[in-house]
Amino acid sequence: MMKTEIIKMLQTHRHDYISGEEISKKMNVSRTAVWKIINQLRQEGYDIESSPHKGYRLVAQSCDLNQSELEIALADNAVIDRVVYLQTVDSTNRYAKELGHQGPFESTLVVAETQTLGRGRLGRTWTSGEKQGIWMSLLLKPSIQPALAARITLLAAAAVSEAVDSVTALETCIKWPNDIILDHRKVCGILTEMSAELNHINYLVLGIGINVNQTEFPDELLDKATSLKNVGKQDYNRLEIVVKFIEIFSRYYRQLTVENDFSAVIDYVVRKSATLDREVDISSGAEKRRVYAKTIDGNGNLIVINESGEEEAVYFGEVSVRGINGYI
Repeated sequence: MMKTEIIKMLQTHRHDYISGEEISKKMNVSRTAVWKIINQLRQEGYDIESSPHKGYRLVAQSCDLNQSELEIALADNAVIDRVVYLQTVDSTNRYAKELGHQGPFESTLVVAETQTLGRGRLGRTWTSGEKQGIWMSLLLKPSIQPALAARITLLAAAAVSEAVDSVTALETCIKWPNDIILDHRKVCGILTEMSAELNHINYLVLGIGINVNQTEFPDELLDKATSLKNVGKQDYNRLEIVVKFIEIFSRYYRQLTVENDFSAVIDYVVRKSATLDREVDISSGAEKRRVYAKTIDGNGNLIVINESGEEEAVYFGEVSVRGINGYI
């Protein structure tokens, strides 16, 4: 993309000016086109100094989400081939699924500033305010059997938790299998959707919503949801969190799909679990049972002690797990 290439040029000449003529020759466009792109980059948060006789100089990077920064950050990524940045979309998951339906596709990261119809699990809505959080979806075609696709959800949960902790110095935990918890409330939800045949995944879409800089929530969510800012008492850089997440996710993803190794994810999720070593209620449809959450096995299933005192594997997607006293 032209904006990305111009940003790279400005970064290369970080301490010097680069003339508009030189940029126009390298990009094979007019100097007027260069000027327009420079102004677009300024609107995206880049501090670009200009001089009539010297050209342009990058004074400061944009610290916010935008197409150019995401492309630069993911240029050498071995898992994600393409980035789509949108100002507004009904749902990043729906957008990503449309790409998957179109036939052969590149693995794609879809990021939006606002979702008008953001969704959580079981058809629940997800509030997605502009510049308040991270609303993104990954379109992938993992080389695993459809029966193992739930591993990708747990993998994403580990990557989100690790990325948020690394960038913010906060301490998240994981409510099996797809919620990230902070201060006993939900700060991130993960929704996985898949198109598959018996032994073949056509595509998998991993939707992730992270509450970053919100300070207000609807009354019905006050005891269930929070944001990084509400807990950390400061604004956080959304771009930095996305880039760190993709870095960690890609490492775990390649371990799973290339090396068939899921152990690092399981170790992390067990260590950061908000579900284990306590009684929890699990529900499937109208049925609700109280069990003791013992551990998570090598496939990512929740191992519980049921009402009969026997070990039982609870599979992802089969039940909803809730704490007895509060959200977790």
